[in-house]
Amino acid sequence: MDPKREQLIALMLGELPAEDAVPLEEELAVDAGLQSDRSKLERTLAILKSVPSDDVSDAVVSTLLARASLAETASETTDAPEDEPLGELIKLDWVRSVLPRVAAVVMIACVFGLAVWFTPGGLPESVAHVSDEDGSAVVLDGDLVESRAGMIRRISFNTGEVLMDGASAVRVKSNGRYAAPTFEVERGRVVVTASRTPLSVSVAGRSVEMDEGAMLAVNYDRAYANIATDGSVVEVQRMPIGEVAMLGEKAYGIKLDAGALPESVAKQRITFYGSNLDAAAFRESFIESAAPFGVTLDASQNYLKYQSRGGRVIPNDEWQLELAVLEGSASLNGTGEPVGLDDSVANFVSLNSGNTAGNTLVEPMQLDARELDRQVVWAAGAGGALGERLHDVKPSSENLPSGTVIHTDSVVLNGEMGKRIFKLGGDFDFPLPGGRKGRLVQVTSSGAVFEVKDEFVREFVPFGEQD
Repeated sequence: MDPKREQLIALMLGELPAEDAVPLEEELAVDAGLQSDRSKLERTLAILKSVPSDDVSDAVVSTLLARASLAETASETTDAPEDEPLGELIKLDWVRSVLPRVAAVVMIACVFGLAVWFTPGGLPESVAHVSDEDGSAVVLDGDLVESRAGMIRRISFNTGEVLMDGASAVRVKSNGRYAAPTFEVERGRVVVTASRTPLSVSVAGRSVEMDEGAMLAVNYDRAYANIATDGSVVEVQRMPIGEVAMLGEKAYGIKLDAGALPESVAKQRITFYGSNLDAAAFRESFIESAAPFGVTLDASQNYLKYQSRGGRVIPNDEWQLELAVLEGSASLNGTGEPVGLDDSVANFVSLNSGNTAGNTLVEPMQLDARELDRQVVWAAGAGGALGERLHDVKPSSENLPSGTVIHTDSVVLNGEMGKRIFKLGGDFDFPLPGGRKGRLVQVTSSGAVFEVKDEFVREFVPFGEQD
């Protein structure tokens, strides 16, 4: 078998070592033949995993592998041994656990070149790949790619990539086999890189046309909620207090009656993210987020009360959109006259649900390098061109503990040291690796940023791991 083809197959199955994967991915970006082979293999893998059929034994698979080996080498040599399987490339356990009987036969025909790369007809073309710490998967036309709190995911395609922060969602749409896809950001923080061709990104009913070589940071903070029934994931983003109370009842079976709240208070929006929260931790986090609006609990812990109080005013818009051009240039459309964004002139623009009129004039502004880094600090350690630009930010070697809650202005730790609250602008009392101390300066949906005392760096500590 062609060594390059073997590497491609191993890459698709997650078996190719990193030192071999990086140069192969670079070659894929410019080699049309390899791109075509990868597309065919992706289509085959997608359909094989959906074929219901009987299991297949190791003995049968081994025989098929051996025959495939003979088929591959028959045209090159006449003395190939009949008992020489090419089983190293695909682990038998993987084949047996994932592929059913019919699918295994098709897979081996595809992988080992029994005459042609065969795939059933009518399959959709793959548009991109999505990868994270758990592996990679194929993205088809129209797929919605989501990332949970604490997870950074990367969408890769031939001419660029999209890096996603936790609690983000991006829909991928194909523009044809030989054209770059279009991306629709439905929520969250993402960075889109147009490495080799222009790209189009839609968000909040507007479109951003990126020039070749541009890098765009999108922060679309919009109303969204996802609460797992076991509490492993809690994502509450700009949701009305009254609705969060109902969601808590549905997810945890606890009573959080908001009927006594004034309507204006029940409509106020709150944001917090949790990791592995039980009912009591959820209730406490919810009330802490709603407290600035005068919301408390009665003695029974079941009814929400309102007590008028002063304090900080939190923006109550349904959504807030920030766009920052990190490199190159782009054009924002859908706000009346197109708004030009350029890394050397005006690189930042902010919109919210209060200025949605199509003829609203949006004035861009210029952010310096440090302010731009604040737009993407969650990507510290992500690698590539984006990771390289975060000179004063480095990732921590440890996660925030399970049970952590991230609010808009504080991080609440529920770890071995008991409940500890770190607020923005607090003291240098967060323990960081190496015996250092940090001060909370920024929170994101996937972690928190701490300034390190006596150092000119910031440290990004990722969110607690999800079960």
